[in-house]
Amino acid sequence: MDVLHRVGDGAKLEYLIDVLNDQSFSDYLVVYMRLITSGHLQKESEFYANFVEGNRSVKEFCQQEVEPMFKESDHIHVIALTSALGVCVRIQYMDRGEGNKVNSHDFPEGSEPRVHLLYRPGHYDILYH
Repeated sequence: MDVLHRVGDGAKLEYLIDVLNDQSFSDYLVVYMRLITSGHLQKESEFYANFVEGNRSVKEFCQQEVEPMFKESDHIHVIALTSALGVCVRIQYMDRGEGNKVNSHDFPEGSEPRVHLLYRPGHYDILYH
């Protein structure tokens, strides 16, 4: 809460960048986002069950793939989190295909993104502009 109060009181951008680059703090944010994602997936389990592979329930999927740290996030995670938070995200995908093309996808489609992420296989980075 201290960070939120300081940002609300006009803390400098450098402060926020330092805090977000502190792994002990950023890990808490990741866990929080994973729990929001899990909660939304389970709340809307009837819809998301169609996207879960491996003959698992949505709850089992969340326990095995969403809630644990150091598990990669996939398309289903992004859709659930953006839906739960009501935030539009653009992801720039750098794949290993031919050429140097970067593919963009907005979540949800047709929305004006407020957050921009770069996806490199196995990792998301925040893009600042």
